[in-house]
Amino acid sequence: MKLMYSPLILFALILLFLAPGPAAAELIQESAEIPYQISNSDRIVIGTVSDIQEHYDHTIFTITVEEWLYNSLPTETIKVRTETGRNVWTEDQAEFTLKESVLLMLRDEEPDKQLFSVSVGFPGKHPVSDRDAVIEELKVQEKWQEKKQTENETNKTGTTGKQPVDSNSPSDPESTPFTGILWVVVAVIGAFVCTGKKK
Repeated sequence: MKLMYSPLILFALILLFLAPGPAAAELIQESAEIPYQISNSDRIVIGTVSDIQEHYDHTIFTITVEEWLYNSLPTETIKVRTETGRNVWTEDQAEFTLKESVLLMLRDEEPDKQLFSVSVGFPGKHPVSDRDAVIEELKVQEKWQEKKQTENETNKTGTTGKQPVDSNSPSDPESTPFTGILWVVVAVIGAFVCTGKKK
């Protein structure tokens, strides 16, 4: 009987030691810097949180658009999804409050449905007071346009503003198995259950 549970205990311990914390798995030091955030964002917007829809494992925030700083869309509202919900909390996700004004670095999820995520986790959410610093960096990266982009201008140039995937860009949490705190807890509980049955 001891031999049957030994591989399970060993597997649970390996998961425990190899699984990094969620923030460590997704955020790198450069993610706190505005140049890195701009380089890894599809769009940048300033807006106000006008609605919050909390679900089991994610939350959808409706943002009323006040100004597009980069790669605009012809829409008055967008939705931002975070992987934190009623029963799930993800450490590196941005948090919002109703009526909060924010500057957001966005990654396209379903742009045709106006659905986005914050591109580098919580560092991609800024106070509106960072607007000038973001515009200065957009100018340095030659992404700033003096007059606002419209859908027609985008169609004429044929560009969408989507940045190429960089090997240094943060990984998608859904593509990296066993990196969440939930898996660490499951591994520890599994180890205790297996050792308890042996006694």
